[in-house]
Amino acid sequence: MPTTNIVLNWANSRSEAHELDKNLSTISVRSSDGFTFNLDVAQIIHVPRNEAPKVIARFGKMKNLVSQVLEPTIANYFRNAAQKSDVIGFLTNRSQRQDDAKQHISQVLADYNVVGVDTLIGDIVPPEALMKTMTDRNLAEEERRTYEIQRSAQLERKEFESAKAGADMQPEVVKSTRQVEINTQMSAAKVAAAKGDAESRVINAKADAENRTINAHADAEAKTIIAKADAQATEVNGSADAGRIKAIDLAEAEVTKQKTEAMGTEQYAIVRVAEALASNGVKLVPEILVNGKDGGSGSMIDALIGSEMLKKLQKENANLSE
Repeated sequence: MPTTNIVLNWANSRSEAHELDKNLSTISVRSSDGFTFNLDVAQIIHVPRNEAPKVIARFGKMKNLVSQVLEPTIANYFRNAAQKSDVIGFLTNRSQRQDDAKQHISQVLADYNVVGVDTLIGDIVPPEALMKTMTDRNLAEEERRTYEIQRSAQLERKEFESAKAGADMQPEVVKSTRQVEINTQMSAAKVAAAKGDAESRVINAKADAENRTINAHADAEAKTIIAKADAQATEVNGSADAGRIKAIDLAEAEVTKQKTEAMGTEQYAIVRVAEALASNGVKLVPEILVNGKDGGSGSMIDALIGSEMLKKLQKENANLSE
């Protein structure tokens, strides 16, 4: 019973000098996506010196340990592991599969007083159809990467050309931008001037309106004061004229009273009638004589009436002659 490390190969083309792996072959497994592929596995074991009697007592010789424990344990583990993954996933996660296999197989061998030193996955030969698919996929991926690189180069070239054109146009852009700023400032100045002019007109209009209002109030107050003064003057003048007229009338009445008392009422009346006739151009001697009752002479009143009647007759005769 060897107590050094022993390497066992599950590979068709490889076997160690101890020939314990002579009957071991490449493991054939089936993936979850239905592909069958082969893989080579190498298992390193060690039988501790103090555990060797127990191994001999159980298996008799080392070859029986390999055929009864290691061969089925390793083959079944990788078949089960392959059925849980597709081929691509199995290939991609090879390192993780190897670590999991080492841990699992070491636990199994420990039950048989054997140490599992390491488990190594060798060549994995996927099916030809899958290899073609993978090859085509890799080619497509490479073409895509090439296209992306070319596209990136084109974009970079385009950006370079655009940047170069932009740099060439920069003076014109700066000039145009400056002109736009100047035009904007000029427009703003015009707007400000127009706004100031409008505000000035509004202020002037308000000032004119206020002046007119003040003048109108002043004129109205002046006219009111003048009217009040005229009214007061008229009232004073009226009162003065009334007083004067009243004084004159009272004086005349007093004179008339004194004359009446001096001359008598009848004589005073005759004098007043004579004065009135004389002032109006009426002749004191009538053209016709009006006699009173019983052939007596009439009064002054009768003479006047007769004179008026004569004028009326003369007027009628003149109308008839025309």
